[in-house]
Amino acid sequence: MSDGPNTSHREFHAAIREVEPGVFRAEYRGKLDPTDPDEREIPDFHLGTSLADVKIWVEQMARSMGYDRVVWDASPH
Repeated sequence: MSDGPNTSHREFHAAIREVEPGVFRAEYRGKLDPTDPDEREIPDFHLGTSLADVKIWVEQMARSMGYDRVVWDASPH
C-alpha cells in the first residue's frame, strides 16, 4: 500500500452559466469510457431551472459514467 496521494481519481470537467433569468446550462465534454484515453469526447449540455438541480444532475451523470468527481470550470461565456 502506498502512502502517496491517490492518483486514480477521474475528474469530469463542466461549466455552468445562467443563459437567461432562471435558466441554467451546464456544458461539458464527456467520454463514454473515462478509463480509455483514446475514447472520443462528446460535447453535451444539460438545461434546468435550478442551479442546484443542474449541478446535481451533472454530478450524478458523471458518477454513472465512472468519474469520481466534477470539477466546475469557469464558463467560457
